[in-house]
Amino acid sequence: MTTYHLDLGDNGSEALDSVTKLTLIDTEVDINDFVAGDYKAPVPLWGNVILTRGDVRDEDTTKWVEDVENTDTHQDVVLIAGDPADPTARRVRLVDAAATMTYHLDEDDDPDAFLISFTDITVEK
Repeated sequence: MTTYHLDLGDNGSEALDSVTKLTLIDTEVDINDFVAGDYKAPVPLWGNVILTRGDVRDEDTTKWVEDVENTDTHQDVVLIAGDPADPTARRVRLVDAAATMTYHLDEDDDPDAFLISFTDITVEK
């Protein structure tokens, strides 16, 4: 299983426990298959994805995730597949991403999981 890091563009990243349920235009796609593939869609691939935070948390990420009602928090973010220091690690750019109102999908099940939505997704190689 690939490890992922969330990068908000603040010169830091946060290791994630998991990245699951990548949904592109209402179709669920395995994140590892998407990262390894060569997707070139003629239209924006909007959707959402569930990120589960680990024990070590970045303050900026916490602030961004908890500010779900502020539309100014929409920004491009990057999921790094593998080691963030490795220049060959694939980077998944989520365009206009924001934590959604379903911040905690099921607090009894996994209080560290949250959903982010985005308007497009691309893999940078």
